[in-house]
Amino acid sequence: MTVPVNEGQATDAAVSAAASLQREGVFDHAVLNLHYDLDAGEQLFRALGFNVTPRSYHTLGSMNNLIVFGTNYLELIGLDPSNPNPRKELLDWPVGLNGLVYGSDDIDVTAARLRAAKLPVLEPKSFSREVVIEGVADEARFRTVHLDPGYFSASRLYFCEHQTPHLVWHRAFMSHHNSAHSLKRLAIVADDFDAQAQSLTRVLGLRPDPDARVWSRGTRVDFVSRKRLDNLYHGHADPGSGKTKVAVMGIGVASISALKAAMQPSLAQKLVDIDKSCSLLPASECFGVAIEFLATNVSLV
Repeated sequence: MTVPVNEGQATDAAVSAAASLQREGVFDHAVLNLHYDLDAGEQLFRALGFNVTPRSYHTLGSMNNLIVFGTNYLELIGLDPSNPNPRKELLDWPVGLNGLVYGSDDIDVTAARLRAAKLPVLEPKSFSREVVIEGVADEARFRTVHLDPGYFSASRLYFCEHQTPHLVWHRAFMSHHNSAHSLKRLAIVADDFDAQAQSLTRVLGLRPDPDARVWSRGTRVDFVSRKRLDNLYHGHADPGSGKTKVAVMGIGVASISALKAAMQPSLAQKLVDIDKSCSLLPASECFGVAIEFLATNVSLV
């Protein structure tokens, strides 16, 4: 499910729907792990025409900026060099898109469901971060439960209960100059792509389709071989060095022309036009993950 956003402008209906949506099993957000390079990530996404939220600091010892869409978002996460106790779970993963997060309405209920399915679940945790919206400071609060990091080799995989969703999906954050409005799909490259798809769907209580695509409410996750990835994106989506990884994130935009007009010209020149409705920013330009921009009128195939 996505909330329609006209030319990247957040409406009251979009904000209300995002804040009140039952989130169990909905794709919540993807995490671009930048280690100590969060400043560069923030600069890149601003140059791409996104409305990037102000820097915020977690009680867990990390810091982030968000790119907020209709019912999901992209989190840019990094480590504060002045903090002597950086989050080990972030350092244990390389720089790149390696956080897949699904929604929960009650993290204790979600954790119990996962345990009942005999899945390797860690203990739930609670944390918060200060947010400042239109000059007013508040506290965004979350509860999460993670799968054991050895369960899903492509990414950290966990569920998030938003206790203050209105502080994430706020109209101040949801309008983007480049007309972006949703995180539509992620492509994971893996030699054992069928097995990886089964691992994800077991967590979600779903089944992958015959093409190893996982359809949940919100962002679709595609599992592909290295050869198929190369064929789809003409070699511009870096498959890495033989490791399972998230290689592509697909972001919906109202139009490719609006996207290009809002971008810094030097970046627009680096886009690869796959067709009239799809342009790709190569993985070499974005911390090892390619960004696929898809016009609104394109159906996922």
